[in-house]
Amino acid sequence: MGEMGSGIAARLVENGARVLTSLAGRSAATQSRAKSAGAEILDDKEISEQAEVILSIVPPSAAAATAQRFLPLIKNSQRKPLFLECNAIAPQTTIALAKPFTEQGLRFGDAGIIGLSPKPGEAGPRLYMSGDVQPEAGLLRSFGLNTRVLSDAVGDASALKMAYAGINKGFQAIGAAMILGAARNGAAESLLAELKDSQPVFCNWLQKKLPAMYSKAYRWDDEMRQIAKFLEPEPGSVAMLTGAADLYQHIAAEFEASGDSEMIRVLERFNRPPRSQIGSVISSEECGSLPDRPSTDL
Repeated sequence: MGEMGSGIAARLVENGARVLTSLAGRSAATQSRAKSAGAEILDDKEISEQAEVILSIVPPSAAAATAQRFLPLIKNSQRKPLFLECNAIAPQTTIALAKPFTEQGLRFGDAGIIGLSPKPGEAGPRLYMSGDVQPEAGLLRSFGLNTRVLSDAVGDASALKMAYAGINKGFQAIGAAMILGAARNGAAESLLAELKDSQPVFCNWLQKKLPAMYSKAYRWDDEMRQIAKFLEPEPGSVAMLTGAADLYQHIAAEFEASGDSEMIRVLERFNRPPRSQIGSVISSEECGSLPDRPSTDL
């Protein structure tokens, strides 16, 4: 259970829902987040028997395996809960994952999460949903999630997620690439000064977003490849987002392999320039189980 899953679990629990999760083979940090969120630890079979809706919130690379893992368990369960695919994957991928569920008369929903993990006192992310999901959208809304049903077509929620993430994370990739290119060619300080003068909003946005990106880049690699798939068959768009995926793969490797990566240092100098540069460039500080308690698996 990652940051988003644990945040959603905590929001549901604090509003009275019973949340179930399985943690076989997961890290100690994952187990700690799940327990802190108030989730009950069960195995997959128990979850399939007890939950009304199963939310799949995993890295994009694990989405298919998660759906395949729960498919036979849901089929053999009495309750037969809705499987809600909430991951950052292309609509083509979502539709392919839905096919074996619907062919066997099982319910499959599409969802896209847009926004940061829920925090106390904040509204939390939007959970856009599509497919035959109206009952579950209402159920999740009653327990504190901001659900918004788009249509009855599986794939529509995934398409919205891909388009939004492509803009958000695509801009970050372009910004990181240009900062690195400018630094290699001696223009980093001049670039920052010019962005401050002519594009202050974008400068502030980059300085806020990039520091939080390094630890997420390993997941964004797969997500950008899913966005590239979403953009097929337009070759220029596909190549652009695939290139962004390659960049995130490189950043992830640098961030995870070394505490003193030159690539990360260059990006950090843009985000937090030395105080001697203040005045000509902007600083990061300036930039600134049911029916009583419905069960949900994350």
